Amino acid sequence: MGLSNCRKKSDTAAKEVMEAGYAMTAEGWFSAVRGNDVAVLRKMVDGGFDEKIKDAEGRGALHVAAASGAQEAGGFLLNRRSSIDEKGVGGTTPLMAAVMAGKPEMVRWLLRQGADPKPKDDSGFTALMLAVNGGAKTSVEELAPYHRDDLDAALLLASLVGEADVIDSLTNYGASVYARMEDGRTPLMLAAQNGHKDAAEMLIDIGASRFATSESGATAHGLAVAAGHMDLAELIEKGFSGDVLALESDEEVVGAMDEQLREERNTQDKPADDHSLTAKESSGGKMPWNQPLPGQEKAGALSDAPRDFNTAADPILAERPAKNAKITANTMEGARIGKRERSAAQGARKDETEDDLPLVMRHFRQRELPVEVKQVSGGVASLRIAGSPAKDVKVKAGDAIPGSSLYVIRVYSRTEQGKLNDGAPIRVGIVEVEDARNGRKMEWTEGRPAVGHDPVALVEDATTGRRYLAKPGQKFTSGDGRGFIVNDVRPGQIVIEETASGEVRTLRLRGPKG
Repeated sequence: MGLSNCRKKSDTAAKEVMEAGYAMTAEGWFSAVRGNDVAVLRKMVDGGFDEKIKDAEGRGALHVAAASGAQEAGGFLLNRRSSIDEKGVGGTTPLMAAVMAGKPEMVRWLLRQGADPKPKDDSGFTALMLAVNGGAKTSVEELAPYHRDDLDAALLLASLVGEADVIDSLTNYGASVYARMEDGRTPLMLAAQNGHKDAAEMLIDIGASRFATSESGATAHGLAVAAGHMDLAELIEKGFSGDVLALESDEEVVGAMDEQLREERNTQDKPADDHSLTAKESSGGKMPWNQPLPGQEKAGALSDAPRDFNTAADPILAERPAKNAKITANTMEGARIGKRERSAAQGARKDETEDDLPLVMRHFRQRELPVEVKQVSGGVASLRIAGSPAKDVKVKAGDAIPGSSLYVIRVYSRTEQGKLNDGAPIRVGIVEVEDARNGRKMEWTEGRPAVGHDPVALVEDATTGRRYLAKPGQKFTSGDGRGFIVNDVRPGQIVIEETASGEVRTLRLRGPKG
């Protein structure tokens, strides 16, 4: 009698399913999933249909629901204890399926249901990297807050495949245009090398340096020329004449950074911040930051900035992919990503927001100049000044640098130790220059990019909304009365120490949307 009742129940369900326009088959089941028809799904399950069945491509029902944007069907399946992070064909999760199908609303829904964005597929890609590779801008924006430590690698990939809109979104969430591959290539170099003009224009607009060099000495312009992308090389070269060869004061730096942040926020239709520091306020002599500690030497020299990065192989040189070409995860493993100094709590789905700290890192700036110190010998320095064509000049103490307000204070050599030489001391050439406009001084080191100011960050006080210039050695008090000192400033993060407790903390770059 029990078997008879089960058969009758199954027959009844099959009839009702057929009346609804489906069949009690795998094809009918997945058709109902794609159609978001929960009533039919429930009838099929009640009639004894095997809900664990796979489709012709080997996907389960939740993967199909995710790829179809069928939220109600997804909710039904989750209530039936389907695993939200189940891996299907190729190691893809339902979240990845939604990303690849171009369903950003489903991506958002799955994240809200507790989907883990961190797993990788069999090719080593996370959902974020899949979204970047596919140019899925909205999905990138949904996933970015969960991948604070991966944003620089994502930006490098976006530059490699030429996704200008994705580049814009990633930098708004805190990706740094100063990110580098292990061989020293920047996002702009990757875009230039692969002929992505829109991506290159976007990167230049948001502050990428045209003058940065890779470990081998290559520039974005040189890589574009070598790859035959002459229109792109011309675009990069046009900027040379517009760049002033000058050293910037703290007031000029913070004014430029604050203005850029306000412009980005205004672009996003957000109200202006009445507490923001304007360039006019900066030049008025009232600095919203304290001076370096007494007795402290000039802080933030580029040569002293520590480089604590992950390393791995980089096969990008093997081929230049077309836009949206399939990129393997190993392609981006060479990205220099600063190691986190305070890990997220076990089981946390979303990266720590550092809500217990009253400070937010909003911008990083490290202005490289169109000049390179090629050689120092006998008190004479050989400089190459970028342009069309480039100029090679020799200078000594007291000489003016052509086309600028800079003059040379001294040319000398000193002994340095560093990771590049496995700790062994080497002699390096130094050119010390001063800007006659403002008295600003800077040391340029042989074989390294010349800079117009120290690496600095713009820090925002979450309590008052005011912004501060942060550089190594800077000391200040936040709106809630806590004292801090800046230990280090890096492209993606700053390291600060709370003076009362001595606790060292890391603030990661957030960007205007972060």
